[in-house]
Amino acid sequence: MRKTLSIRELNRIAIVGVGLLGGSLGMAIRAAGSQARRVGIGRRQSSLDLAMSYDAVDEVTLDVACGVRQADLVVVCTPIGVIEDVFRAMAPHLGPECLVTDVASTKAKVVRAAERILGRKARYVGSHPIAGSEKTSVEFARADLFQAAGCVITPTKRSHPEAVEDIVAFWRALGAHPHILTPAEHDRALARVSHLPHAVAAALVLLAGEAIRYAGPGFGDTTRIASGDPALWRDIFATNRQAALRALDELERHLRRFRRVVEAGDGQALEAWLAKAQAVRDEWVRRRYAEREIQP
Repeated sequence: MRKTLSIRELNRIAIVGVGLLGGSLGMAIRAAGSQARRVGIGRRQSSLDLAMSYDAVDEVTLDVACGVRQADLVVVCTPIGVIEDVFRAMAPHLGPECLVTDVASTKAKVVRAAERILGRKARYVGSHPIAGSEKTSVEFARADLFQAAGCVITPTKRSHPEAVEDIVAFWRALGAHPHILTPAEHDRALARVSHLPHAVAAALVLLAGEAIRYAGPGFGDTTRIASGDPALWRDIFATNRQAALRALDELERHLRRFRRVVEAGDGQALEAWLAKAQAVRDEWVRRRYAEREIQP
């Protein structure tokens, strides 16, 4: 029986894009005990120099071909809008045994592009660590960013089973809890729990208008993610448009139901509606806390 690849067996790991996620990845790799050479690849030398200063990588290059050549693992951490260009640039220079994954927040379109462009040139499996913040710079990177975080792995019928096992093992080594979904299942789920909340947070900020000067901590907590990079979120909604639209339709149905209860002045129904939401969220918080107590 084949032994799953250990993170300690990797000699060279290329990280394309060394912002918050890419920088945290480099830090987490070292914290997990790997002595692999961490190669940071980017478009701006200043960003790469900053990643070096934070010890997120061991060497840097602006040349994708040079960076991925002889890598055992390549993790693409770039914005979705440029990810296809990155796949094209790296494809001719990957070894046949090289593992490739990405951290994109939408998967169906990204996975199709990767499989079309990379083909059999590498062992690609999509992934999405559910971790991060509204900040994007390596200055905010943390070695423990992935600890107890969910990470969705999105294999397809074309994915090699051993590559899937190795990618799962990689994220586990960084402290994440992997979940297996198809790319389409991932996009439907994340449209509800990630993409829609961002749209709602942005709408609440715009709705507040001049009243925002009176907003308190609750408003701040609810709308924190509206401070996320607009270009990044533009690409997320553009590449998950249909699932986002379905989630918006469902939200509108819930709000219409809530509006009818408020209009009717039915205090009992209003409290029941709010209590149901409270119970669902409290159970989610309980489970999240329990997961953080579990050592991967």
